[in-house]
Amino acid sequence: MTRTDLSPAEETPRDPGEPALASGVARELFGLEGRLEPLPGEQDRNYRLTTPDGDRYVLKIHAPGADPVELDLQDAALLHLASAPGAPAAPRPVAARDGRHTVPVPWPDGTRAARVLTWMDGRPWAQVRPTEERLRDLGRHVAAVDLALRGFTHPGMRRELLWSLTSAPRVAGLAPLVAGELRPLVDEVFDRYRAHVAPRLAALPHQVIHNDANELNILVDDRGAVTGLIDFGDVAWNPRVCGLAIAAAYAAQGHADPLGAVLPLLAGYDEVTPPRPEELEVLFDLMRTRLAISLCLSAHHHAQDPGNAYLLVSRHGMAQALRRLAGTDPGLAHFRLRDAVGYAPDPRARAVRRHLDADEARPLPPLEEGLEGGVVGAYGDLVAPAPSPDDMEPEGGTEREGGTEREGGTEADETGPAVRLGVEVAAVAGAPVRCPLPSVVHAVRAEGEGVVVLEHRTGDGEPFWTLYRRLAPASLTRLRPGTRLPAGAPLGTLAVPARGAATLGVQLVTHLAGLGAAFPWAAPAGEAGLWTGVSLHPGALLHPRPRERPVPPDGGPAAPRRAARDLAARRRVNFSRALGLSYREPLHIVRGEGAHLYDASGRRWLDLVNNVCHVGHCHPRVVEAGHRQAALLNTNTRYLHESVVAYAHRLVELLPDPLRVCFFVNSGSEANDLALRLATAHTGAEDVLVLDHAYHGHLSSQIALSPYKFDRRGGRGKPRATHVCELPDPYRGRLREGRDRDLGRGYAASVAERLAELGAAGRRPAAFFAESLQSCGGQIVYPDGYLREAFALVRAAGGVCVSDEVQVGLGRVGRHFWGFETQGVTPDIVTLGKPMGNGHPLAAVVTTPEIARSFENGMEYFNTFGGNPVSAEVGLAVLDVIRDERLQARARRLGERLLGGLRALQERHPLVGDVRGEGLFLGVELSLDDRRPATAQAAAVKEAVKARGVLLSTDGPCDNVLKIKPPLALGEADCDLFLDVLGDALDEVGTTL
Repeated sequence: MTRTDLSPAEETPRDPGEPALASGVARELFGLEGRLEPLPGEQDRNYRLTTPDGDRYVLKIHAPGADPVELDLQDAALLHLASAPGAPAAPRPVAARDGRHTVPVPWPDGTRAARVLTWMDGRPWAQVRPTEERLRDLGRHVAAVDLALRGFTHPGMRRELLWSLTSAPRVAGLAPLVAGELRPLVDEVFDRYRAHVAPRLAALPHQVIHNDANELNILVDDRGAVTGLIDFGDVAWNPRVCGLAIAAAYAAQGHADPLGAVLPLLAGYDEVTPPRPEELEVLFDLMRTRLAISLCLSAHHHAQDPGNAYLLVSRHGMAQALRRLAGTDPGLAHFRLRDAVGYAPDPRARAVRRHLDADEARPLPPLEEGLEGGVVGAYGDLVAPAPSPDDMEPEGGTEREGGTEREGGTEADETGPAVRLGVEVAAVAGAPVRCPLPSVVHAVRAEGEGVVVLEHRTGDGEPFWTLYRRLAPASLTRLRPGTRLPAGAPLGTLAVPARGAATLGVQLVTHLAGLGAAFPWAAPAGEAGLWTGVSLHPGALLHPRPRERPVPPDGGPAAPRRAARDLAARRRVNFSRALGLSYREPLHIVRGEGAHLYDASGRRWLDLVNNVCHVGHCHPRVVEAGHRQAALLNTNTRYLHESVVAYAHRLVELLPDPLRVCFFVNSGSEANDLALRLATAHTGAEDVLVLDHAYHGHLSSQIALSPYKFDRRGGRGKPRATHVCELPDPYRGRLREGRDRDLGRGYAASVAERLAELGAAGRRPAAFFAESLQSCGGQIVYPDGYLREAFALVRAAGGVCVSDEVQVGLGRVGRHFWGFETQGVTPDIVTLGKPMGNGHPLAAVVTTPEIARSFENGMEYFNTFGGNPVSAEVGLAVLDVIRDERLQARARRLGERLLGGLRALQERHPLVGDVRGEGLFLGVELSLDDRRPATAQAAAVKEAVKARGVLLSTDGPCDNVLKIKPPLALGEADCDLFLDVLGDALDEVGTTL
C-alpha cells in the first residue's frame, strides 16, 4: 500500500470487464493462466492467481500514476531479500516474458503498471492469538528482514511517505480531525515527538526498512508461527528503529498491558540484530507516533471517502492501544524496554552511584543513631504481594481501588510475591529524621503513612530522589514542595506505630516515574530487575563514615605442621622453579584479615600488594556466601540458577551501554583469551595491537600479547600478528609531562603508525588490548585523551577495543568504578578478574550484543566452572561489600592521603623520581640522576620496608617502581604507618648501595 500524500484515497469505479483484462495481462505478459480472485486494496487492483498446477501468484495492477522508480524499489528490495543468505521468506517478483518486472498496461481509467509476485501461504497475524512465543517469533522475523536489507541501496529509497514515522510533523496538522477524547492523546504524542524524538533521529542508524509490519502484512502458518512479511509497498530509507516501532505498535493492540506485550517482540528482535541503546530511547515514543499517525490519516481519508471501509481496518485497535499507553510514564517505558534486552534499566543510575560511591557526596545519616544493626527489612527481600506497574497511579492520582496499603505502597492481595525496594530500619519512635544531602522538597504526603520525597543533584546536574517513610504526619506540616533544605535540616519525626517497633523506610530513586510520594515500596518479584534498576540500594545514605576494621589479635591458628625451611625444601622438589617466591627470605603466611597477613609466628604484616583480596582478606560476608552456597549446590551454566543471572545483571548495571553480554570464566588470563576469540570472530582479522610492557595473562594466546613476557628473559620475541605500540609513559617516555603538549594525541600517533603498517600489508586489526591503567609496566596512568584517541583510530580501522580491568576494576581507582572511565571511553570488550572473587577464582568478559552475536557461529562455548553458583554468590557478596562499606569512596580518600604523603617524601628524598596513580592503584618510581632507573635501590627499599612489617613489590620495565595496590580494607592508620616506614627505608637505602 503506497501512500504518499494527503490526496483522498478515492477508488475509481470498478469496470465489470476488469477481471478479464487482468486475466489477459497475466497470460499475455507474464505467461500465467488460471483462476483469478480479487483481493483488497486501496487504489491498486490486486488478484490471487491460481494456475491449473496449483501454483499461486499475486497479480498487482497498480493505481494510475504509480511512480515506476518506487515500483522498481520494491522489486529490487524483494530480489535482494531472495538472494540474501538466511533471509526470511518474502514474495519474489516474477519477470514478464520480456524480462521486465514492471510492465505498463492499458486500463479503463488510464495506463497502469502490472507486476506479479509469488504467493505467500499463511493467515494474517490478525487471526491468531498473539502469545509470548509468537510475539518473540515476530520480532525475530522483523529483525531478519532488517538484517537482510542492511547495506541495500536504491535510487528511489529516500522517498517521503506520510506513513513513515519521520513524517509525524506533517501528519500532526491532521490532528484536529481526530474526534473526542483521542484528540488530546494524539496532540501529546506529537508534542513529545517534536521535543524528544526529532532531535535524536539523525544520529540513529538508517537503512531501508519494510516500514509496514501491520497485522495484515504478517503471515502465520496453521500453528501460528510467523512465515513472513508481505506488502513491501512502503519500503523506504528510515531510521532502522522505525520498522521495529511499527511492528510493536500493531502488536500492542488488544492487550491490557500494551507495552508488556511488546517486550517479547523486542526480545526476539534483539536475538537477531540487537537495537542500540539510543534506539531504545525513542522506541516507545515512535510506537505511539505510529498509533497517532494511523488515527490521523484514517480520520482524514475516511472523511474524504466515507464508503471505503478498508480505511478503518485498524482504527479501533489503534485507539484502544493509544488510550492504554496514555498513562505510561515515558521514562519508565524506556526502562522496561532496556530491561527486556538486558541493559541496566536507567542509564543515569551509574552517575548517581558514582556521586555517592566515589565520595563526591558525603551524606549524613537520616537518623543520628539506631541504624547500625537496626535493619529489619533488607533491600531486595521478598515481602507481601505488590501491584503491577499498570495499577500505579501517576503523581497526584489516587491509589487503586481494592488495594491495601502495606509498608508504604499500594499492594494487591491477589498478586504474587514482591521485592522490597528500600531499607527498613528500626529506631525509636519520635526520633528526629534529617535531610542527608542538600535537597529540594519534591513531594510530601502528610496523611496515613507520612512520606517525604527529596530531590538532589549529582555534580553533573543529574537529578535523583530519596524517600523517607513512616514519618509522623503532624511533623511534616512545615514542609512544602519546592523548599530548599541544607544537609542536616530536620524533615520530621518517626511515627509511633499502632503496633510493633517504629521503623524508618528509606529509598534511593533515580526516576520517580511520575508517581511522587506514591512511588512503590515494593515491586512484583518478576519485575525486580526493572525496579531495582530505578530504586537503588540506599546503603550510602544509611551508613556513617566507614569505620576502620578492628585490629585482629596477634597470633594465628594452631602451630603449623612444618617449619618454613621444610616447606621451602619440599616446594623445591615438587614445584617447578618457574614459580617464584617474594622476598629474599620467603614468608610463611597462615592467615589473613582485612589489609593484614599473619605468619606462622603470629607476626602481622601490612599487605600493600594483594589486590586479589579486593575487599579484604577473608572478608566474613564473602566467606559466608561461598560456604552457604557450597553447602547447597555447585554446578555449571547448563542449568538455570538465579545467582548466576543476578550476578550478570549486577555487573551490567555497573557498566556503561552497550556492554551487557557476560561470559564467566575462572581467571583474568582466561578472560583475555576469550576476549581475543570474540574479537577475531567479530572482525575476521587476527592482528592485535598492544602496548609496550603490557601483561595480559599466562596462557599462550596472552603471552603472545604481552611484551612484558615475550620481550624479557625466556621470551621468544614478538609474534607476527602482534603489533607493539609505544607505552604512553608521561615520566619516562618519549613525551613528558611538563615539557610536551597534548601527550595523549602524541602517544596515540604510535597506534596510527602500527595501523598504517597493517594497512600497507593489506591487513586490518582484530583488536587493541590495553589495561585501563598499566600495572606490570610500572603503574602507568595514561595522559588525558590517550585512550580516546587510540580507540577512535582502531575503530576507524575496523578493530575492537578491549579494556583489561583485571588489576584496576571494581572501584580501586576511587574516582570511578572502572579504570577506563578515567579516560572518558567505553570499550567494546571488558575483561575482569582477580578482585571479583576476593581470592575465589572468578573472572568475566562483558561485551556488546553485536560482538556476542558474532561469536554464535555454531560452536558451543562452555566453561566447566565459569559461572557456577558458588562463584556467583561470592561475586555478589563482593559487590555488596564494596557498596555497603563504601570501599570506592575509601579508595579515593585514602589514595589522596597516600599521594599527599608520598609527594611529601618526594620532596625530601632525591631517590623518589615520580609519584603517580589513582585511588589505591599507586606507583613510586625510584630514579637516579637523569631519570636513570634505580633498580637495585628499589629492591633494597622493598626489603627494608618488609623488615619493618610492610609488604610491597616492584615492577616496571626496569623493576624500579614500587607498586601499591592493597586490599580496599586499608585504614587511615595503615596509610600513616606505611608512609613512616617508607620514609625510614628511603633514609636507610639512600641513593647508593
